[in-house]
Amino acid sequence: MRAVRYTRTGGPEVLETVEIDAPEPGPGELAIAVSHAGVHFADVMFRRGQFPIGLPAVPGIEVAGTVAALGEGVTGYRIGEPVAAVATAFGGCAERVVVPAGTTLPLDGLDPELAAATACNAATAVGTLRAAARITGGDRVLVLGAAGGLGTLLGRLARHYGAALVVGAAATPERAARARRDGGFDAALPYGELAGQRDALTEGHGFDVVVDSVGGDPRAQVRGLLALFGRHVVIGDAADSDLALMADEVWFESFTLAGYNLGGVLSRAPEVFREHLAEGLRLVAEGVLTTEVEPIGWDGVVAAHAALENRTAPAKYVLRTA
Repeated sequence: MRAVRYTRTGGPEVLETVEIDAPEPGPGELAIAVSHAGVHFADVMFRRGQFPIGLPAVPGIEVAGTVAALGEGVTGYRIGEPVAAVATAFGGCAERVVVPAGTTLPLDGLDPELAAATACNAATAVGTLRAAARITGGDRVLVLGAAGGLGTLLGRLARHYGAALVVGAAATPERAARARRDGGFDAALPYGELAGQRDALTEGHGFDVVVDSVGGDPRAQVRGLLALFGRHVVIGDAADSDLALMADEVWFESFTLAGYNLGGVLSRAPEVFREHLAEGLRLVAEGVLTTEVEPIGWDGVVAAHAALENRTAPAKYVLRTA
C-alpha cells in the first residue's frame, strides 16, 4: 500500500511516499481503508522529534474511510461501513490504517473529508472545555493559538457552551485577524498586546479560563491574565518551550492548573474519550463547529507540513488518498 513515512526525525524533507505492507488488526482493533487523512500539528511535533516515537513512522492521527477488516472481539461494525477514527498510534497518512475500535465511530452521513479534518480537534475542544476547563455560562475565555485549526474550534465551542466573552490571541496581527474571522471571537490580538488589554477586555475581572496549546512566552503571561480562581488549561506545547511551576505558586495565587491530552484520557478512561469524540463529531455534523479544508494529494504532504510548521497554513489540510 502507499503511505507517507519518515525513517528519521527532522524537517518536512524527511517525509517520503513509499510502498509498505498493509497492517492487519489485532484484538480490539479494526482496519480502515482510508479515503481521507487529516494533517495535524501533532504530526509535525512527532516528525521533528519533539516527542519520542518508534521509527520508521507513518504520520496521520485522524482519518475517515470504510471498515476493511475486524480484529478479534470487535463487534458493532461491518465491512465496508463508513467510519471516522482517531489513530492514536498514528499511521493515518496511508491507504490503510489500524485503529482501536474504541476510537472509531460511524460517519452517519458526515462528509468524510470534514470528519478527517476535525476528528482530533473536535474531540479535544469538547474535552478541554467540558472536562478540564469545566466551562460555565458567563465565563470569560481566552484561547491562545487562536488562528490554528484547534483554536478556531475552541472559540466557536466556548461560545456554544455559553461563555460571556471569548477572546483569541495569536503570534501576529495577521493571524489574530484570521482568528477573529474564522473562530468567531469577540476580539483577537497578538500575544504582545494581551497584558495591556486585559482589564479593558474583561472589565478588570481577568479571564476565568485560559486555554493554552502554545507554551513559550505566551504561557509565561497567563498568570497575569487570570481572574481570581481562574483556570489555566494546558493542552499542548507547540513552541516546545515549557516553564517550571511550583505547587505553592498555585496555592499562593489561587488559580487552577488543568490539562487535557487525548492519549492520556484514552489510556485511563476510553469511554470518556469516546464521549468527547462523539460529541465533537456531532457538533461538526450540526454545523456548530466548522473548519475550512484544503484538500491535497500525496505530493502535497511535505508542503503541508512546512506550512503548518511555519504557521502559514491557509486551512486544514486533508490528504485524499485516491
